[in-house]
Amino acid sequence: MALFYSPVAYVVLFLFMFSNGWMFYSYCITYARAPQQITLVLNSLFGFAFFWVLPLSPLLAMRLFSEEKRTGTLEMLLTAPVRASEVVLGKFLATQFFYMLIWSSLLLFVLILEVLGRPAGPDWGMVKSMYFGLFFLGCMTNSLGVLASSFSRNQLVSAVLALSGNLLFFSIAWLGFYYRETPELQRIFHYLSFQSHFKGGYFKGVVELRYLVFYLGFTSLFLYLSVNMVSARRWR
Repeated sequence: MALFYSPVAYVVLFLFMFSNGWMFYSYCITYARAPQQITLVLNSLFGFAFFWVLPLSPLLAMRLFSEEKRTGTLEMLLTAPVRASEVVLGKFLATQFFYMLIWSSLLLFVLILEVLGRPAGPDWGMVKSMYFGLFFLGCMTNSLGVLASSFSRNQLVSAVLALSGNLLFFSIAWLGFYYRETPELQRIFHYLSFQSHFKGGYFKGVVELRYLVFYLGFTSLFLYLSVNMVSARRWR
């Protein structure tokens, strides 16, 4: 649980809470006289916070293996009586836990809407579906961050690699605009873009299991590659 001793993690947590808190206040002022104020504020808040998906995992995971390579402690870790898969899985689970801890801070604003917005209150179905999607999306992006960190001893390089992968999965749906006459390709691009998953499903309170297969499939792939990278270093 080295993340709890990392200043980077707490800086990320502060920036996440500060930026979303400021936007929450702004949305409350903007929609103060709107008929569906709570719904508009909630949708806008999650819509803004969703862009944190791109940098959050790279920032949390960039030190996992890169720092140990730089300081030389990775060799000591690999000589311990633990398997490479256990090392990778432990770092992944720690990152996933801190990732969800950061996202759980948004529940504070949802509870404020629940208390001050009575008797209407926020749409908890939408909130639950968002967190369901964020958890499994986090599994994929955090496992990608672990893999990127295993590639380089430079934290910045690891973060850029993971961020580039997230941007690819985020923006690939835009390729559909260039293939409007090919519905099959549009469906493929839509399925590969987690932006489309949330925009067309989770933001509306709809949970689709086919996206769960997508996230878990890539999570397994990235963790498998990470284990191979660490194992290869053990035998050098």
